[in-house]
Amino acid sequence: MAAGYTFSLVKGHPVGRRGVGFLEEIVEADANESRIDAKAVFDSLPTKKDRQVRSRIDHWVSGGRNDNWFHGWPNDQDVKECFCFKWEEKRQLHRFYGFLYHPQPKTNARLQICVLAYHDFKNDESTDRNLLLRLMGLRNNANVRTVIEFAFPDKSTPEGKIQ
Repeated sequence: MAAGYTFSLVKGHPVGRRGVGFLEEIVEADANESRIDAKAVFDSLPTKKDRQVRSRIDHWVSGGRNDNWFHGWPNDQDVKECFCFKWEEKRQLHRFYGFLYHPQPKTNARLQICVLAYHDFKNDESTDRNLLLRLMGLRNNANVRTVIEFAFPDKSTPEGKIQ
């Protein structure tokens, strides 16, 4: 069981209207390893694949579209907020799975964050629906929302006040 969560933005990618970050799970000392593994896999990507995945993140952050590099499931009501970045390596189709979230509905409603949590790979185009449903569970988890909102406070400062 998770003792808590942390959230961090992908370094080197500015946040404008969109941003990308990683959710990590803090596990208790006597618990097994976390199943939330996207950041650990991202940090261990070979240089060439790291550049490729980062260029796809940059393309999405800048508002680009390319279903060969990333996509969501907007027509599936149960998982419409899920999202993935994809690449191929050693004849396997790799994916970083996450969910889309608007952390500042009051002060910056257009801001959209892709919160990456899981890495998976496959040999065909099917997606593990249980993984997508787990993502939606994370998206709806109050502790997960709190750590994301800590990085993106949704408070307006009173006029004339300096924070």
